[in-house]
Amino acid sequence: MSTEIASRFWKEQQAYPFPFTNHRRIHELNYLVPRLKKVEGKRLLDLGCGHGALLECLVHLTAFEEFYGFDIAADLLAGINPRVKTEVYDFTQPRPLPEVDVTIIAGVIQYIFSDEAVDRVLALTTSKVVYVRSTCTLKPEDEPVVRDGYASLYRTVTHTLDLLGRHFEVSAVDRVYPDEIESPYGTRQFYFEARRR
Repeated sequence: MSTEIASRFWKEQQAYPFPFTNHRRIHELNYLVPRLKKVEGKRLLDLGCGHGALLECLVHLTAFEEFYGFDIAADLLAGINPRVKTEVYDFTQPRPLPEVDVTIIAGVIQYIFSDEAVDRVLALTTSKVVYVRSTCTLKPEDEPVVRDGYASLYRTVTHTLDLLGRHFEVSAVDRVYPDEIESPYGTRQFYFEARRR
């Protein structure tokens, strides 16, 4: 049920609902761009790209030649840079993904309550390198939140590492946002850098 609430919340978005994300963007780019410049290849997928703000920056700040932006919200995809190949993608019923060299999965897995569905998405990821940003709880147990038409599952860092470790070797776990722009509710954003086993 919670997964359906989360899916409905995002499918119905006609504009990106979290304006605070724009304040975080520069920190995310400072983290990603130097790492992406070291990745060999020409193709990048942003899986869960939303309205494409991160992709728009990466089109101009990296040397990738092919960009893909997949998201569950068709209305959000409509305004993305035409250089980006977009597609509506339902994470609860994942299907094959394009062959790419690097995949960014930012702010997605906390909306997928089923570990099996997360596992299927990760198994279908074709790139050797992935960057996963996930909101994680600092509590000892996973923290589900369901209220006012919104739902998410804040997994622990350990649980997230376990999910990623089924398919990838995690090489780094980093906080990229300063505390003053983090959530006041006791969660933190982590970036996980991982390579296909």
